[in-house]
Amino acid sequence: MRKLGLSIIALLSGIASADDKLDSITVYGSQGDAQQSQDSESLRKGATNSTLGGYLDSLPNVDSASYGEAVGRPVIRGMSGYRVKILHNDNQLSDLSAMSQDHAVAVAPRASERIQLLKGPASLLYAAQAGGVIKISDALDAPFPEPGLKGELSGDIRSDAESYSLDSHISLANEHWALQLGGLTQESDPYKSGDGETIADSDVNTDQGQFSLAWRPNSSNELQINGTSLEKDYGIPNATPEATRINMQRDDVGFKYRYLPNPLWLDEITLDLLSSDYLHDETEGGRKDGLFGQEQQRGTLNLAWAMTEWWGESRISYVNSELKVCHEHGACDDFEDAFRSGGPLGESMEQYVMNRGLPYSHGHPMPDTQSKIWQASTVAQRMLSDSYELISGIHWQSRQLQADPDNIQEQWVYPTSLDPDYYDDRNDHTLSLSLGVNKQAMDATPSWEISLSYLERLPSVDELYWNGFHHATDSYIFGNSELDKERSLNLDFDLTLEQNSHRMQVSTFYYRFSDYIYQDRGYDESGAALIDPFHISQVWFTRQTDADFVGGSLRYENRQALLRAQPDLTFWGQIDLLRATDSDGEDLPRTAPASAEIGVQFEQQAWLAKLSFKRVAKARNLAPQEEETAGYNWLSLYLQHDWQLADQELKLWLKGENLLDEFAQNHLSVLKDTAPLPGRQITAGIDWRF
Repeated sequence: MRKLGLSIIALLSGIASADDKLDSITVYGSQGDAQQSQDSESLRKGATNSTLGGYLDSLPNVDSASYGEAVGRPVIRGMSGYRVKILHNDNQLSDLSAMSQDHAVAVAPRASERIQLLKGPASLLYAAQAGGVIKISDALDAPFPEPGLKGELSGDIRSDAESYSLDSHISLANEHWALQLGGLTQESDPYKSGDGETIADSDVNTDQGQFSLAWRPNSSNELQINGTSLEKDYGIPNATPEATRINMQRDDVGFKYRYLPNPLWLDEITLDLLSSDYLHDETEGGRKDGLFGQEQQRGTLNLAWAMTEWWGESRISYVNSELKVCHEHGACDDFEDAFRSGGPLGESMEQYVMNRGLPYSHGHPMPDTQSKIWQASTVAQRMLSDSYELISGIHWQSRQLQADPDNIQEQWVYPTSLDPDYYDDRNDHTLSLSLGVNKQAMDATPSWEISLSYLERLPSVDELYWNGFHHATDSYIFGNSELDKERSLNLDFDLTLEQNSHRMQVSTFYYRFSDYIYQDRGYDESGAALIDPFHISQVWFTRQTDADFVGGSLRYENRQALLRAQPDLTFWGQIDLLRATDSDGEDLPRTAPASAEIGVQFEQQAWLAKLSFKRVAKARNLAPQEEETAGYNWLSLYLQHDWQLADQELKLWLKGENLLDEFAQNHLSVLKDTAPLPGRQITAGIDWRF
């Protein structure tokens, strides 16, 4: 039924026509990164795959913790997981991609209109994350559309692995009403690595449908009801003998009200209400061994204002989040409370503590949890002079966390003899501050931005409570209920210099963490790797340490006029470096290796050609006992030709990735051995806007 609906939307798009065309996707950086802006086609040209990480990993100091075609969460300046907040239309995604690297980000970047990277003071309006905020916006978040009928239809096919993508969007509006429909479907068979091996269980199928109905009674008021339904089914190419798969479903229903008041000091008031339901199951050999569900209800009030010499935004939000987890071989069709016989709780766990020294569990890995979160934030800025701007941000958060172990089988409940306070309610608060100054370029002088931030982050529920096996990554993970809030002092500096045909951008950062939360492989006193007794898999512990992250990026561009007066030929080079160490000076695990890229782009009238060569160095900065990952080369090519047909626009394009067909492994991936990066891939596509 879902694919039928998508096909109908595509058909409607194909027979419609209008004078206007849709806005393109744009990636915006904060302040000093603003000149890194790219539209949707630029993102797709540089994307290694269709994941969010694949779309962004060509940007300075951005990597993708990916494997295969389905999973790719962005890693920004070494910050991964919960240190990078991902928003969809200004609302935090209800997915669980930050919990584990086998979980896909529940968003389709190809169907979006804008992707914005925020760091420093600007990011504190939404969250206090050391890696910043990624804002993904689509047509449901755009201003009221112009009257008329307009739309877009795009599709592509790839030979290896055999795959196709089709997405469409139509908008029908008059002065007071607007209806928008969107659909996306993507399918990909198992791919081959650079050595020609077909990677089993690396296939992925994605379907998304969207709708929006908006009413604008006058120029000051706008109401919108919207919905998004996304389903992704994909394999996990791990080392288990039976096929491991994840099927995830995200359903959002939202209401948004915009008001443009008359007072000069208040520019816009936005009320955003959202109900989100996320569910994914993990199967092994067709059995439902795991089930994860998160329901969220969210309300946000956002004010855009300007007073005297200051302007900015203020935001208040409330989130109620319920997370449930099931782990029981072949018995996770639904969530339910476990049977209680009245006997002592946690007997089996205590036995493993006595025999092995660790509280191993083979039951549900964590309790059901409910989080009630209040957040208040403000970002304000003002001009200090004609070229200098001051920007400040403050973010406060309060969380009430309740843990209910009734879902855990009685023999695996954490016993009070080990910790009587393990499941007690928690009430925590954070306060984060940031201050920055940026200088705008004037008369060929350089532009720059510097910011200093103090950030606090509460440990997530899985970092606190997880105690069990994870089928997808074939690992046993211990949480840590004694974790303290994570604190960091972040210094960011960006410099951009443009003169004649030359442009150079330098970005540097230094992050100092107190109580940095991370996962570390477990070893016994003799140095032998710990193995869990149930699945004979590796054991990982959630730990805290002080940590330092230092790195930067250097990018140089040279623009030349080859066939016309305006520059049409661009050469560029980029180098990214990162070092992450703990309080003892040891390297942290899974730190992105250095990389360097050179490229050339030619753009003339209706033609565009882009060629790039990237060298990812061998991973040398390794944590104790961490295995080395070899370096690799990556050659990419993009060709495009445009036609203007009356009021319509047609584009044909051809793209090649890993043209050298090299065997490559992503050092950030926990499954790099069983899921190397894809080999040579050739994709042809068409875009039609009307």
